[in-house]
Amino acid sequence: MPITFGRYTDAFKPKAKTEFWTKCEKLFDEKQYMDSYDAFFSYLKDDALNNVSWKKENNHISFEFQQGSKTVHGSINENKITAQTDIAEFEKLSVAFMRRLMEMNYSLYYTRFAFKDNGIYLKFDSGVHDGHPRKLYYALKELAIRADKQDDLLLDDFSMLKPADIAGIEQIPAEEKEIKHTFFRKWIEDAVKRASELNEDSFSGAISYLLLDLLYRTDYLITPEGTLMNDLEKISWKYFAKDNKPFQEKNKEMKEEFKKLLEKPKEAVLEDLYRTKSTFGIANPTNHEAVVGAINSNLGNVKWYIDNNYEDIAVIIFEYIAGYCLFSFGLARPTIKLFDLQYRITRPEYFASLGIKEKYYDPDAKKFDEQAVKDRINEIVKEGSEQFPELTLNVDNLKFNSMVDFLRSYITEIQNLNYGN
Repeated sequence: MPITFGRYTDAFKPKAKTEFWTKCEKLFDEKQYMDSYDAFFSYLKDDALNNVSWKKENNHISFEFQQGSKTVHGSINENKITAQTDIAEFEKLSVAFMRRLMEMNYSLYYTRFAFKDNGIYLKFDSGVHDGHPRKLYYALKELAIRADKQDDLLLDDFSMLKPADIAGIEQIPAEEKEIKHTFFRKWIEDAVKRASELNEDSFSGAISYLLLDLLYRTDYLITPEGTLMNDLEKISWKYFAKDNKPFQEKNKEMKEEFKKLLEKPKEAVLEDLYRTKSTFGIANPTNHEAVVGAINSNLGNVKWYIDNNYEDIAVIIFEYIAGYCLFSFGLARPTIKLFDLQYRITRPEYFASLGIKEKYYDPDAKKFDEQAVKDRINEIVKEGSEQFPELTLNVDNLKFNSMVDFLRSYITEIQNLNYGN
């Protein structure tokens, strides 16, 4: 079973898939609705994951797809589209819980929470004539992502709820869980310790980088699900909230949140380490200009730390850039793979512990395998050039004399990628 990293994205689908989208819009405009939706599900399906299935018979389509721990079921006939997924079960309902559902219903655009017997569901329905593929895409995305997230949050907040049947979860080997738990704790302890060594006022920026890098690295490399994933997301949201709190206060709050994660029982952490299939990415597709902007807004901060012998913080900033982009944006696959390679270079001990043989950097000798790095980059560019013909990255511009020099040259080359848009 291959080990995977990072969150699923459906951004920048290949040409064969976008052709299905063009086809489904054309057929819908021609009022050939069943053929249009047949093409729609062909567009939605990720052939590598087999995450979507559907059956078309006469004037009826039944379908289902995976989103994390949730399976969405639906049907389409000549008049109506319906889709729903289980959220939780209950024995009795509280006023606080009903208020929460009403508030969430108010915030939804296409879907709504509903009850049937002792079950809670998230539902969508529409007339076929009103069910343009673009509307259907965003409606199913809202249904899938909200359901996958809210079941864990509601179960945590309301004790009278019980989990609905969970489908689509693939347990990872116990050894892999143990390794991830070990690094989960080690990374938090190391980052909190290093942050505590720095002056809270004059080094508030460095402390922010340390803790945010920890957050995004954990999200990408350990890829927790369920409650633990939500805990990480909340830390990010709180830090970037426009609440006029000084950065020193935000840093203290982040440190406290990470200390709480260290207090989580081991069993609770292991419980949230599993694999799932998804159909929709959480982050919206983002052009490369957003990556360029993220690099530009952070790259200037590196020089001071290098000049003042804080090279460890400089490396953290480069790593933060990769993690922030992976967490926040729906990236083109070459960019994802290039940032993934960056992690394999900066965190070789983690990948080695997982039994991954490729080794790009020896931390003891502080030496790169230059040829292996260049070969992997060229492989990524070659794969990406099928979809993005103008894509290039000049490996001759990379500097291998130190980690800081390599990362500075590498991030610059990523910044200069040409996707032809």
